[in-house]
Amino acid sequence: MHTLPHSLSSAFAPLRDEAEIQNLLNTDMYKFLMLDFILAHPEYRTLHVRWKMTVRDPRIHLAQVIPIECLREQFDSARAIHGVSPADISYLRGMTTQSGKPLFREETLRFLTDFELPEYSLHHDGTGGYDISFEWLWASSSMWEIYALKIVNSLYLSEYAKKKKITSGEWNRIMTRLFGRLYDDIDVVRADPRITFSEFGTRRAMSTDIHRQILEILENELPGQCTGTSNVLLARERGNSNPRGTNAHELRMIPTACEDTSEKIIEKMYAIDREWMHHYPELAILLPDTYGSTFYFSHAPRDIREWHIGTRFDSKDPLVAIPEYVTWLIDHDIDPAWKIGIPSDGLESKKIREITEKCHRTIGNLTYGWGTTLTNNSKWLFPKQKETLWPWGSFSIVVKPDAVWRPDRSEWVSCVKLSDNPNKAIGSSERVRLFQQTFWSRWMEYQDVVV
Repeated sequence: MHTLPHSLSSAFAPLRDEAEIQNLLNTDMYKFLMLDFILAHPEYRTLHVRWKMTVRDPRIHLAQVIPIECLREQFDSARAIHGVSPADISYLRGMTTQSGKPLFREETLRFLTDFELPEYSLHHDGTGGYDISFEWLWASSSMWEIYALKIVNSLYLSEYAKKKKITSGEWNRIMTRLFGRLYDDIDVVRADPRITFSEFGTRRAMSTDIHRQILEILENELPGQCTGTSNVLLARERGNSNPRGTNAHELRMIPTACEDTSEKIIEKMYAIDREWMHHYPELAILLPDTYGSTFYFSHAPRDIREWHIGTRFDSKDPLVAIPEYVTWLIDHDIDPAWKIGIPSDGLESKKIREITEKCHRTIGNLTYGWGTTLTNNSKWLFPKQKETLWPWGSFSIVVKPDAVWRPDRSEWVSCVKLSDNPNKAIGSSERVRLFQQTFWSRWMEYQDVVV
């Protein structure tokens, strides 16, 4: 039976003097899938990568809300975790593909048994924020992404409420309204049984405690429509054998950073997708917006067109992206009825209904990766008269590859992500210009960054 978190301490582990990250399974599934892929390729496992946290919302000043000692304490607690337990390794070992093959190689499970997060760098940036970065071999440094985001998001909300001395009555009102929004979304989705989705809200969840309760409600209220979660820990707790996930933009950002010409960058982008398809043929989902979907589709080699099983639409309006994808398939004599389409960026229930109404007949399996507005639908819930620091609630924050060490040239080179929304572009100005010259399309559209 679901009960609301009636106190701040019941909602936020740091306010109970506990760690937000207590188990390395408390991350997105794709991190383990990508780890398996990286470790299987010697040319990738030795790459030295620096990751950087970026707050995209200029109104948010983390250092004005989160004391630096609180961040250090939570990061240090995560680093103190020594590996994945034997019981959790058994859980991972039991995951299989649809054809019954083990999802993870034994080398990956051995790596996780002894894994510890690498060191981090944390400093005031002089503008009211923090300079936060993580640096080590790709396989190890990559693992910080979700843990760091979960820690920062949880601390921002809990420390804000703590500083403003939110009363138990005010907190209960906030939580009542938040779960009311959740049930409103559930009603919208339930009204259209064609809608299915996976819960993708780990990285920006309000907290692990609230995330756990939201997932329980979703699975109880929308059986058959909520098909699972990307969070490995919560999937294990709820008895789900395979959490949801495939790969992320880093898969293309990091290897392409080692190339210096447009021709080589394009070649590497498609080559690593090809390698992913060989490694995980049943998870051959394209993520074409890394450097622009229109370019990716128009230049995709025949084998990628034919081998992939679907596409995740991340930074382009799905009402534009899905028809573009379907047209591309048809133009190459590929039946869209055999493909999967996964909108996954900034979704809300009414938008999901609209996409379903307009696109469900055009593609074989239209499903959704629904994230922040499920697990952190907290905007405009804080008492206005107390919201005097900065906006309280969810905000746009990412941890992305910042640079790769180039052993052949003994230097750092910037990683780049363009996306279909140029407002999301990251990388040094020189490298961004090179990638824009390589991939630019008139179909890239500037949009507000919501998540």
